[in-house]
Amino acid sequence: MRHPASWKVELVDKVAKEIDNAGTVAIVDIHGLRNNQFQSIRRDVRGDLNIRVMRLTLLLKALEKSKKPGLADLSKEVRGQVALVTTNSEPVSVNNVLRKKRQMMSPRGGETASDDIVVPEGETSFPPGPMISEFQKAGLQTAIEKGKIVIKKESVVVKKGEVISKERASLLQKLDIKPIEVGLNLRAAYSSGTIFTSDVLSISPESLSLDIAMSFSRAKTLALEAGFLVPEIIPDMIVRARIIAESLSLKAGIVDESSIQLFILKAIQEASAVQEAIGSEKESSGKETKKGEKEAKSESTDEDVSAGLSSLFG
Repeated sequence: MRHPASWKVELVDKVAKEIDNAGTVAIVDIHGLRNNQFQSIRRDVRGDLNIRVMRLTLLLKALEKSKKPGLADLSKEVRGQVALVTTNSEPVSVNNVLRKKRQMMSPRGGETASDDIVVPEGETSFPPGPMISEFQKAGLQTAIEKGKIVIKKESVVVKKGEVISKERASLLQKLDIKPIEVGLNLRAAYSSGTIFTSDVLSISPESLSLDIAMSFSRAKTLALEAGFLVPEIIPDMIVRARIIAESLSLKAGIVDESSIQLFILKAIQEASAVQEAIGSEKESSGKETKKGEKEAKSESTDEDVSAGLSSLFG
């Protein structure tokens, strides 16, 4: 029977101990991340996160050898290009740290555009020459101004969801356009016997607080409408009961110390309404009187004119 190399056994034992001593164990996706970018992120988080890249078979054995209960489910995420993260930070903190370390880079070709890739209008650093042809192939409108190639109109060179060709990637590199976001993508994290997936860990505290507040408000409304008595809605029920009682008191004409102000307000409103009605009636009556006087005056004038004409032609 062939025995595994001693260095493999030692590595598996070492990683298994790291896993057992860590509060949080995570699997992160490193696909598409260039080595210099990976090393940069690794240096930045050193001291907080321990990131280890190793053969998948050895990583699976280390997870299997760990004594943590329920860790086996994390093995499902060990596929493709991944790394192991061990830390004493909470899973949410791990995810937040990794998200902050994401970087933008120019494509190399073969990537899928997550959004439309746009080349803005403006002057480039290129003099007239072969680049004009390359710009034209990409569908860019160009002109020569002050010895430089100028892009006259903003244009989409790769649409969302399309695969970026090597030609487009080369053009974007030359223009120093970096539309590709790369970093360590957390697939899942283990902590205290529970596996947390990336979608759960991506929920921000702000959105969580907002969701809780909205749910609480809806629950209060439902409890109030159903008359389900719980401490949280007692103040609202008291206010609602008082409003209903005051309304019934007004309709029934029941006057007491608590409702007398309402009756006074009601009397004032009714008096104001009557006063407005009287004012409107007076105004209407005044207009009718003036109209009658005007018509009478007009008739008198007509009679005077007729009398004058009669005297002339007697």
